[in-house]
Amino acid sequence: MQARARRHTTSALGALLALTAAAVSADPSAPDTSAWKCKQCPFFEGESGDVEAGAVYPNGANFSYGRYTGLDESKVYPELDATGQYRTAAGSNLSYTLEHVGLPYGDGNVTFGHEGRFDLKAEYDLQPTRLFETGATPYLGVGSGDLTLPASWVAAGSTGGMTALASTLKPFKLEYDRRTAALLGSYIISSAWSFHADFRHQEKDGTGLLGGSFLTEAIQLPQRVDYVTDSVEAGVHWNGRRASVRLIYTGSWFKDNSDTLTFANPYTPIVPGSTQGQLSLPPDNNLQQVALNGTVPFDWRATTLTFAASLGRLRQDAGFLPYSTLPGSTVPAAGSLDGNVHLSHYSLGISSVPLPKLTVHGAATYDGRDDHTTPQTLSYIVTDTFSGPTLATPRYSTDRTRLDGSADYVLTRWVTVGVAGRYLDTYYWPDAVVNQTKDTESWGRAIFTPLAGLSFMLKGGNGSRTTSAFNSAALPPAENPMIAAYNYAPRDRVFYDLTSSWAINAKLTWTLEGYFANDRYRLSELGLQSVEVRRAATTFTWTPRETLSVYLSGGYQRLESLQNGYTGPATAAWVVSQGEHFWNVNVGGQWTLSKRWMVGFDYTHAPSYYDTQTQAAGITQPFPQNSTSLDNARLDLRYQWTTPLQVHLLFIHEKYDSHDWGIENVGPSTVPNLLAFGVQPLNHDVNLVALTARYQFDVHPRAP
Repeated sequence: MQARARRHTTSALGALLALTAAAVSADPSAPDTSAWKCKQCPFFEGESGDVEAGAVYPNGANFSYGRYTGLDESKVYPELDATGQYRTAAGSNLSYTLEHVGLPYGDGNVTFGHEGRFDLKAEYDLQPTRLFETGATPYLGVGSGDLTLPASWVAAGSTGGMTALASTLKPFKLEYDRRTAALLGSYIISSAWSFHADFRHQEKDGTGLLGGSFLTEAIQLPQRVDYVTDSVEAGVHWNGRRASVRLIYTGSWFKDNSDTLTFANPYTPIVPGSTQGQLSLPPDNNLQQVALNGTVPFDWRATTLTFAASLGRLRQDAGFLPYSTLPGSTVPAAGSLDGNVHLSHYSLGISSVPLPKLTVHGAATYDGRDDHTTPQTLSYIVTDTFSGPTLATPRYSTDRTRLDGSADYVLTRWVTVGVAGRYLDTYYWPDAVVNQTKDTESWGRAIFTPLAGLSFMLKGGNGSRTTSAFNSAALPPAENPMIAAYNYAPRDRVFYDLTSSWAINAKLTWTLEGYFANDRYRLSELGLQSVEVRRAATTFTWTPRETLSVYLSGGYQRLESLQNGYTGPATAAWVVSQGEHFWNVNVGGQWTLSKRWMVGFDYTHAPSYYDTQTQAAGITQPFPQNSTSLDNARLDLRYQWTTPLQVHLLFIHEKYDSHDWGIENVGPSTVPNLLAFGVQPLNHDVNLVALTARYQFDVHPRAP
């Protein structure tokens, strides 16, 4: 439950002691130092470590509180943390770290090796994710790939007519766990050559949320999550006197043990026989890649050259599903996509000091994505119900070239000025919505240090993205050609950034940060029109004496966006404005009351608000406001019972409230054409108490 202080020594100190001893021994009148013992040497001989054990009780915990920790119940959780190391005089060593053993989350590792020869490390990581525990569904077979409805189910054209819905609803939880195990090793072949190899195995299983539909009728579905990813990395390294080079192979294999989801149609079929739907889940795929990178320093002007290159291939050959679930539907003749994408990356960077007061940096990077997948002609089925046009599977290839550069010049003792820029040229092919985009950004900056302890940096710049002509023929069916999506939309950008720090005196420091940015999409007829970002933050730290320090910080961020659209060619455009506002205030401190007692305190208040407003035909229609509010108070009390034994008491009160009109008070039958889970916004009010004892052994290891 706490960070652990550890004793470290440096090789520089050991070298200094050795040089001093050599210098003294050269003097005939110097004392004999052969019997002296080094008490602070680079490596110790013996063992040291600590172990902390206790219990955690989160009263009032639920899925909202345990979202990424798994502490989702009001019960006592045991906890164990431990670190340790052991080293022999010959250089063999063993170390270990265990964190949060007994809790739903945690990690640990054990390393065995020999100084200057090899290292072998085994590690693990547990990461739970809790989404919602308030959901309910009439489907049977949750957690499997086949969702059926009870025999008593009554289909209807809307959720209000599903008379068996209330009696067949069963609660379930949306959650999944990720477990990772790894084995890593390195071997030093010689002073210049070394080798490393890593293997990782990751499993992710549980239940997620997926959406399905039958034309205009929608369903929220519990998706089975059962993923396995294995990855391997191996490389050889050469470190010479004048350069270093690394050659690395990477392989990754992803497997989905539940690659399809079938589900019964709870609505009255629009088309006779359309009683079941089917969705494809993430397909099995793999990556193979070889990379070469290195560094070459030069004596001339403190110049350093870096380079990198890699070639890889992505493959995906999972079998196709039938065109639809209607009787007589067949699998496409090809049987599978046989996806084949080639990846390439090349980069070259340089940094130099051509003049005593001038520093320059530059880099050029190329990234290629060459889609070698053979196009296939497939029938288009609208929501598994109606036949659509025949389409060819698209291919996505890109060539991206990026140039970066910067220069900084020390103008005076207290003023440094600089300029920098970035140019990104992306070519999309074949038959892309746009063939090319060019994104440029440039800025200037100045760093001022008028007084000792006072510095601030002002940065400002602009950017522009231009695109080639729009190719509406490349759009998917029914896509609006007047909306440029993703990175295809031309954009103008202006931004300013200010950061400052001031050590007012030896006891008081102050930092300040502010950011301003405007994006304009002036050539977009419809869709996103503008984005504005405003951000400010400040922190005060006061240390009146060595045993007491306090801090106060606060911040604010505002995001504003504007977009428009229309419901038909003959209708007036509608406009949507969205505003997001975030605040945070944090105050706390730490006070060492005596040699035995230490107390820490921290309080955070962080509210946020989301406003959405539409205007259509001259009528303004605001949506209800979404909001969140977090209050977290933490009291940390430590008592040093004896030199090796410390008792730690931790109390945390956390309250989180959220309001989301999109799901709040929405049940399975609230929306006529949506059979929903009925999950509600996240809220919790928790008092956590943790009591642990930490014992340190062999705090002062034996010197060799």
